[in-house]
Amino acid sequence: MDWVMAATWGAVGGAAMEAVDIIKAVKWHRKMPWDVQSDTVDPPQRRADVRPGEEQLPAPGRLAYCVAGLLRVLLSGALTGAVAATFSQSTNPFVAFLIGLGSLTAVQQAATLVPLMVKSAGRAALGGVVGEAQQQAQALQQLGAEPGLSQMNGAQPDTQMGITSEYPQQEIGVVPQQHPSGGGGPA
Repeated sequence: MDWVMAATWGAVGGAAMEAVDIIKAVKWHRKMPWDVQSDTVDPPQRRADVRPGEEQLPAPGRLAYCVAGLLRVLLSGALTGAVAATFSQSTNPFVAFLIGLGSLTAVQQAATLVPLMVKSAGRAALGGVVGEAQQQAQALQQLGAEPGLSQMNGAQPDTQMGITSEYPQQEIGVVPQQHPSGGGGPA
Protein backbone atom coordinates (compact mmCIF):
# COMPACT_ATOMS: atom_id res chain seq x y z
CA MET A 1 0.00 0.00 0.00
CA ASP A 2 1.39 3.42 -0.86
CA TRP A 3 1.65 6.15 1.75
CA VAL A 4 -1.11 8.32 0.22
CA MET A 5 -3.70 5.56 0.51
CA ALA A 6 -2.49 4.75 4.03
CA ALA A 7 -2.74 8.43 4.99
CA THR A 8 -6.32 8.44 3.70
CA TRP A 9 -7.21 5.41 5.81
CA GLY A 10 -5.48 7.02 8.78
CA ALA A 11 -7.51 10.20 8.30
CA VAL A 12 -10.66 8.05 8.24
CA GLY A 13 -9.53 6.50 11.54
CA GLY A 14 -8.98 9.96 13.03
CA ALA A 15 -12.42 11.06 11.85
CA ALA A 16 -13.94 7.94 13.41
CA MET A 17 -12.27 8.75 16.74
CA GLU A 18 -13.57 12.32 16.55
CA ALA A 19 -17.08 10.93 15.89
CA VAL A 20 -16.78 8.68 18.94
CA ASP A 21 -15.82 11.68 21.08
CA ILE A 22 -18.82 13.68 19.83
CA ILE A 23 -21.16 10.74 20.46
CA LYS A 24 -19.87 10.39 24.03
CA ALA A 25 -20.31 14.12 24.65
CA VAL A 26 -23.87 14.10 23.29
CA LYS A 27 -24.79 11.11 25.46
CA TRP A 28 -23.30 12.75 28.55
CA HIS A 29 -24.58 16.33 28.17
CA ARG A 30 -27.70 15.74 26.04
CA LYS A 31 -26.60 18.47 23.60
CA MET A 32 -23.91 19.03 21.02
CA PRO A 33 -20.43 19.41 22.59
CA TRP A 34 -19.84 22.90 21.15
CA ASP A 35 -22.89 24.13 23.09
CA VAL A 36 -21.69 22.82 26.46
CA GLN A 37 -20.69 25.49 29.00
CA SER A 38 -17.47 24.84 30.89
CA ASP A 39 -19.18 25.10 34.30
CA THR A 40 -21.43 22.12 33.48
CA VAL A 41 -18.63 19.74 32.56
CA ASP A 42 -17.63 18.74 36.11
CA PRO A 43 -19.55 20.96 38.57
CA PRO A 44 -19.20 19.02 41.87
CA GLN A 45 -15.39 19.08 42.01
CA ARG A 46 -12.83 21.74 41.24
CA ARG A 47 -9.82 20.59 39.23
CA ALA A 48 -6.34 21.87 39.98
CA ASP A 49 -5.67 22.79 36.34
CA VAL A 50 -8.58 25.26 36.19
CA ARG A 51 -7.64 28.84 37.01
CA PRO A 52 -10.09 31.01 38.96
CA GLY A 53 -12.80 32.35 36.66
CA GLU A 54 -12.34 29.66 34.00
CA GLU A 55 -15.41 27.83 35.24
CA GLN A 56 -17.58 30.54 33.68
CA LEU A 57 -16.08 30.46 30.19
CA PRO A 58 -18.56 30.41 27.30
CA ALA A 59 -19.14 27.35 25.15
CA PRO A 60 -16.35 26.89 22.58
CA GLY A 61 -18.63 27.08 19.54
CA ARG A 62 -18.74 25.19 16.27
CA LEU A 63 -15.66 26.82 14.78
CA ALA A 64 -13.41 25.59 17.62
CA TYR A 65 -14.75 22.05 17.30
CA CYS A 66 -14.37 22.11 13.52
CA VAL A 67 -10.76 23.28 13.79
CA ALA A 68 -9.99 20.66 16.46
CA GLY A 69 -11.61 17.90 14.38
CA LEU A 70 -9.77 18.99 11.23
CA LEU A 71 -6.45 19.03 13.09
CA ARG A 72 -7.08 15.54 14.44
CA VAL A 73 -7.87 14.22 10.95
CA LEU A 74 -4.73 15.86 9.52
CA LEU A 75 -2.59 14.52 12.36
CA SER A 76 -3.98 11.02 11.89
CA GLY A 77 -3.34 11.12 8.15
CA ALA A 78 0.18 12.51 8.54
CA LEU A 79 1.26 9.98 11.15
CA THR A 80 -0.23 7.07 9.23
CA GLY A 81 1.39 8.25 6.00
CA ALA A 82 4.76 8.49 7.73
CA VAL A 83 4.43 4.99 9.16
CA ALA A 84 3.34 3.61 5.77
CA ALA A 85 6.26 5.31 4.00
CA THR A 86 8.64 3.76 6.52
CA PHE A 87 7.08 0.27 6.69
CA SER A 88 5.40 -0.08 3.30
CA GLN A 89 5.44 -3.90 3.25
CA SER A 90 3.51 -4.36 6.50
CA THR A 91 0.88 -1.64 6.08
CA ASN A 92 -2.60 -2.59 4.99
CA PRO A 93 -5.91 -0.66 5.23
CA PHE A 94 -6.85 -2.15 8.60
CA VAL A 95 -3.47 -1.30 10.14
CA ALA A 96 -3.64 2.20 8.68
CA PHE A 97 -7.13 2.69 10.17
CA LEU A 98 -5.92 1.53 13.59
CA ILE A 99 -2.93 3.87 13.46
CA GLY A 100 -5.32 6.70 12.62
CA LEU A 101 -7.50 5.80 15.62
CA GLY A 102 -4.60 5.95 18.05
CA SER A 103 -2.53 8.71 16.47
CA LEU A 104 -3.56 11.51 18.85
CA THR A 105 -2.66 9.42 21.89
CA ALA A 106 0.60 8.30 20.28
CA VAL A 107 1.65 11.88 19.56
CA GLN A 108 0.72 12.99 23.09
CA GLN A 109 2.80 10.18 24.60
CA ALA A 110 5.74 10.87 22.28
CA ALA A 111 5.61 14.56 23.20
CA THR A 112 6.02 13.68 26.87
CA LEU A 113 9.03 11.50 26.06
CA VAL A 114 10.88 14.00 23.85
CA PRO A 115 12.46 15.97 26.76
CA LEU A 116 13.70 12.69 28.26
CA MET A 117 15.16 11.57 24.93
CA VAL A 118 16.90 14.92 24.40
CA LYS A 119 18.33 14.82 27.91
CA SER A 120 19.51 11.24 27.39
CA ALA A 121 21.07 12.10 24.02
CA GLY A 122 22.88 15.04 25.61
CA ARG A 123 24.29 12.82 28.31
CA ALA A 124 25.41 10.28 25.73
CA ALA A 125 27.10 13.01 23.70
CA LEU A 126 28.82 14.35 26.82
CA GLY A 127 29.95 10.82 27.69
CA GLY A 128 31.44 10.53 24.20
CA VAL A 129 33.38 13.78 24.67
CA VAL A 130 34.76 12.65 28.02
CA GLY A 131 35.70 9.26 26.58
CA GLU A 132 37.48 10.92 23.68
CA ALA A 133 39.42 13.19 26.06
CA GLN A 134 40.45 10.17 28.11
CA GLN A 135 41.66 8.35 25.00
CA GLN A 136 43.67 11.39 23.90
CA ALA A 137 45.26 11.68 27.35
CA GLN A 138 46.18 8.00 27.35
CA ALA A 139 47.66 8.35 23.86
CA LEU A 140 49.80 11.26 25.05
CA GLN A 141 51.02 9.23 28.02
CA GLN A 142 51.89 6.30 25.76
CA LEU A 143 53.85 8.59 23.44
CA GLY A 144 55.98 9.61 26.41
CA ALA A 145 54.91 13.22 26.87
CA GLU A 146 57.45 15.38 28.65
CA PRO A 147 56.96 14.86 32.41
CA GLY A 148 57.70 18.47 33.30
CA LEU A 149 54.66 19.82 31.42
CA SER A 150 52.14 18.37 33.83
CA GLN A 151 53.89 19.90 36.85
CA MET A 152 53.82 23.48 35.51
CA ASN A 153 52.62 26.27 37.85
CA GLY A 154 52.21 23.90 40.79
CA ALA A 155 49.46 21.99 38.99
CA GLN A 156 48.48 18.56 40.18
CA PRO A 157 48.28 15.83 37.53
CA ASP A 158 44.98 14.03 37.32
CA THR A 159 45.99 10.40 37.05
CA GLN A 160 42.57 9.17 35.97
CA MET A 161 42.16 11.43 32.92
CA GLY A 162 45.71 12.66 32.38
CA ILE A 163 44.60 16.28 32.73
CA THR A 164 46.32 18.86 34.90
CA SER A 165 44.51 21.11 37.32
CA GLU A 166 45.65 24.30 39.07
CA TYR A 167 43.24 23.64 41.94
CA PRO A 168 43.98 21.28 44.81
CA GLN A 169 42.66 17.78 44.41
CA GLN A 170 39.47 17.05 46.29
CA GLU A 171 38.22 13.61 47.10
CA ILE A 172 35.05 12.91 45.17
CA GLY A 173 32.01 12.00 47.22
CA VAL A 174 33.04 13.90 50.36
CA VAL A 175 30.96 17.02 50.83
CA PRO A 176 31.80 19.46 53.62
CA GLN A 177 28.98 19.53 56.15
CA GLN A 178 27.68 22.68 57.76
CA HIS A 179 26.31 22.60 61.27
CA PRO A 180 22.55 23.38 61.48
CA SER A 181 23.29 26.42 63.69
CA GLY A 182 25.38 27.90 60.85
CA GLY A 183 28.62 27.79 62.82
CA GLY A 184 30.29 25.14 60.71
CA GLY A 185 30.64 21.47 61.24
CA PRO A 186 33.27 18.81 61.60
CA ALA A 187 36.25 19.32 59.38
